[in-house]
Amino acid sequence: MNIKEYMLENYEIETIKDITKHGLSGGVNGFIYYHETIKFHDEHESEIWDRLYDLAECQGVTTMQLIASFNGQKDVGSMHQLKNLLVWYAVEEVCHEIIDEQ
Repeated sequence: MNIKEYMLENYEIETIKDITKHGLSGGVNGFIYYHETIKFHDEHESEIWDRLYDLAECQGVTTMQLIASFNGQKDVGSMHQLKNLLVWYAVEEVCHEIIDEQ
């Protein structure tokens, strides 16, 4: 199951709309704790990194430059924090895609 299918199967459209407006940082069930986002990252790692690569290519930057630009992010201090950041990016992007398709 890809990220889009996961979101459509597990979240109401109103929650998806809220994610597009406020992001995941406000706390969305299933994406709050590191153990949740790490598991999600590991299950969707390939898709997340494909999305990162494609966006970096479109913007003419490296994947690492793209990641460094996320959310005015400070230094990422651990692999847990990095995986969390990448999951939030990918889920928020997918939610925007879902809403744009409606």
